[in-house]
Amino acid sequence: MTDTQPTPAPPGAIPPEKLLQGLRGQLQKDEHVLWQGRGSGRALDAFNRGLLIRFGLLGLGVALLIFLMLDNRNPEYNWVAWLLILLLLVRVGMFVMQTSATPSRQVAMLTTQRAVSVDLLRPMANWVISHGGEGRADGEHVPPQPIVVTGTKARGHIRLNHAPQNKRAYPPYILFSVEHPLEVAQQIKTTLKIDQPIEDRTR
Repeated sequence: MTDTQPTPAPPGAIPPEKLLQGLRGQLQKDEHVLWQGRGSGRALDAFNRGLLIRFGLLGLGVALLIFLMLDNRNPEYNWVAWLLILLLLVRVGMFVMQTSATPSRQVAMLTTQRAVSVDLLRPMANWVISHGGEGRADGEHVPPQPIVVTGTKARGHIRLNHAPQNKRAYPPYILFSVEHPLEVAQQIKTTLKIDQPIEDRTR
């Protein structure tokens, strides 16, 4: 009985010892890393639009309530309206600061078998795109969808699938702040044999 020989690394593969923190433990047997990257900044242009719309409607409702409270004939209770304004501003500010830091916590890699992204603060909440473009995140599978590239041609974001649940500020399946994103998107498409097209929305 003979042991099977490991698959040789393709030219240009990144050695395991040079992988970014959080990625080495994600590597599987006979899997070689072709590209790796780290997110940066806050990527406000990649915010979940549905969540922004809901926040906007909530803000309009609260603003209307505050206006009605200030436009009354008994101004001695105006402090309640100002307190509501302060609480709303603090809560929205905390939400934006906490959730918009997601890109800076992300490390990602493209291997010969998968694309993997890991949140360094939530390593168990990683997501994966496998051959053919099928995605898995939060225990749910998502069928292949077009690869969308936004930002600029020098640095941008790559969205590989829509989120299974659109409740977060940043949905999964996004590679943040990638250098030369169109080239990386093409490499992902070719390596994982994804039939879906690449939509270039860079400026």
